Amino acid sequence: MPVVGYQGHAGAFSDVAARELVSDAQTRGYASFDAVAEAVTAGEVEYGVLPVENAIAGPVPRNYELLWEHPSLRIRGETTLAIELCLIGIEGAEVDRIREIRSHPVALEQVRRYIDRYGWQRSTTTDTAGAVREIVVLGDPTVAAIGPALAATVHGGTILARAVQDETENYTRFFLLARDDASRLDDVPSREDANAPGGGATGGTRACVGIAVEDRPGSLRDALSAFADRDIDLRFLIARPDRRIPFRYRFFVELLNVDGPRLDAALTDIGGEQRILGRY
Repeated sequence: MPVVGYQGHAGAFSDVAARELVSDAQTRGYASFDAVAEAVTAGEVEYGVLPVENAIAGPVPRNYELLWEHPSLRIRGETTLAIELCLIGIEGAEVDRIREIRSHPVALEQVRRYIDRYGWQRSTTTDTAGAVREIVVLGDPTVAAIGPALAATVHGGTILARAVQDETENYTRFFLLARDDASRLDDVPSREDANAPGGGATGGTRACVGIAVEDRPGSLRDALSAFADRDIDLRFLIARPDRRIPFRYRFFVELLNVDGPRLDAALTDIGGEQRILGRY
């Protein structure tokens, strides 16, 4: 049974995504995104799952940087998870008696209007599932958490209300990572996520690359043209600081409609420092 690492406590959204991406997985939580990447690199787990973009909060830049910092890691799949945030309390809790809500800061922001309606106090935690675990251990019916339904099941919480997020179109994209080892990567056991936009664990026509372009007018335009000229679609672009040189940037580019020869030709034209972070 493959082991998939993720950030957070059992029942976190990353745990849900891990189970979507690898159908027969045993999942294992880690304290940080960095720890997940290190565990996969070291062979402690076969796969890792990292969130890379939320439809409301935007990208998770650190997780693109981790792919660059760990050269042996490759993206092997992707899924998009519909984020249903639940109000979770202990057994016997009632919505009208709640005084405090605990969750990750991003989740709290995504239910801001819902919380303001009741005037509840906010407290932050390291992840949504951890918040559920905390309130169950605390055992105070006036303290509730915002988190995934799976966390309530895993930790013994009671779902008081479902889908309390302010925006209904709330999705998060996750990458499945593995070491660049053909004996492990030829057959990733996965299942399709057919209900979410952009869902599906594997497809083979997507790619993510990191590039560093020359410091001259038009250099980024020329690099992107190398993809466009070969009918490779640009899906996503994010700039991150190159920490070796102040105010210089590295660009992470996600691409659609990719095959090996056209991608290789585009990267040859671009030149400079570059890395294919995954084709999936």
